[in-house]
Amino acid sequence: MTVNMKSFAFLIFGSLTLLLTSSDYLAAASCDRNADGEIEDTSIPPGGGCTVTPDEVHFPIYKFGLCAEVPTYQNYLTACKFLYDSTSGETVAVTTSSNFQLAENVTIDEGTYEATVVLVGNTIKVRHSDVFDADWDGREDNGAGGYNDATGNYCATRLDSGAEGDFGGSNLVCDSSELEAGMFSETVGAYHTAGACTLVGGNIVSNLSFTTNSGATTVCGMLDEDTLETYDGSGDTDATRQLIIQTFTNEVTISPNTTSLEIAFKVTDMLSIENPNADYLQAYLDGFEIAIEAN
Repeated sequence: MTVNMKSFAFLIFGSLTLLLTSSDYLAAASCDRNADGEIEDTSIPPGGGCTVTPDEVHFPIYKFGLCAEVPTYQNYLTACKFLYDSTSGETVAVTTSSNFQLAENVTIDEGTYEATVVLVGNTIKVRHSDVFDADWDGREDNGAGGYNDATGNYCATRLDSGAEGDFGGSNLVCDSSELEAGMFSETVGAYHTAGACTLVGGNIVSNLSFTTNSGATTVCGMLDEDTLETYDGSGDTDATRQLIIQTFTNEVTISPNTTSLEIAFKVTDMLSIENPNADYLQAYLDGFEIAIEAN
């Protein structure tokens, strides 16, 4: 049997305007804004939150591929055709208007692809600033290894890094005047959750999965490209990367007439602004979505 191949001049990561709601925040919705564009106080009740589009998100990308069948964390390296593969993990900056060229002259089999995989590094960065219709509490670095309260209706990510629960109360700084946002780096993994992926009846079972407009997504923490993460008794993981496996809602077909692929990370409503303890504001990356269109 002869398998036809298609060669593409370019592949791009860009922006996407699709709404994603994670299983952890089924009630999450876009933040309500008043006529002045300020986020309304009622959008962030105690213990709740809403979503906004971040100004920037930076992903270290190790691998990106298309899969004729839905893979698992055990077989994805052989089951998928990789259109991008980096040993060092090139960082991709995604905004509402960015494009990123993945590769030149990529060759891929003609056929139908049911899923996509992306292997990203744990160090996922976000930069965002916003304005609220009421004062909120944030935290700022006091320069002495601690944090001070920072209150106001202008809030922004601060230049800092850490893991979930390691933010000094908040990863946002707030003030009474407009702020320049710093790049906040999540060092454990934006999708870190206690409990590694397992296989049950050939299906991946994970504590972290999402339903997106583009398909069902499962995230597995990985020690490296082919070793699943493990957790210690305190819920800490040894993961250095995150494997995203997304089953397409609509399969991607590469035909003799296909001339290019457009590949997009979801950006819209990706950042969740939350008030978990009715005290300090937090900002969490909330989900991951990929859309692919064959042209």
